[in-house]
Amino acid sequence: MSKSKSISSKKSNELILTDTEQNTILATIYDGGLAIEVAKDLKINLMTFYKYLETNPKFKAEFNKAQEIGVKSLVEKMLQIFNSENMDLSPNELLFLRERKDFLKFLAPRLSSIFQEKQKLDVKSDTSLRISWEDFSSDDLIDVNAEDISDKSNPLPKDNS
Repeated sequence: MSKSKSISSKKSNELILTDTEQNTILATIYDGGLAIEVAKDLKINLMTFYKYLETNPKFKAEFNKAQEIGVKSLVEKMLQIFNSENMDLSPNELLFLRERKDFLKFLAPRLSSIFQEKQKLDVKSDTSLRISWEDFSSDDLIDVNAEDISDKSNPLPKDNS
């Protein structure tokens, strides 16, 4: 009988990237490339690449920054297409170009803070409301009689003679 393999043991084929490979990946992402293209170039699964990012927080931070700038690169590429004077496009190509523009317009604010129209401000404030009642003793209260009110409505002094 053979001994079964432990499922908790680490796999020996973990992804290891050199500094040159990391810089190449970042350059691709800065240029507007996709993570799936990077995974295809490395001949690995996309999930393996994302696991590598999770185990390397420094590279993950650089990768996220590169993705944000990559969105800006994509927007600039679209602007370049729209600014060209030779728009010899078939109706199908033009329709596809508009769809890409609309998708990029939808996606850019979600991926990059550069393209957000409204920025959410976190304002911390105390929202508690305190209500209190005070007991007044009878000494503090002024007794107003009907006579006092009638006297005040007539501004002229009474002549007692």
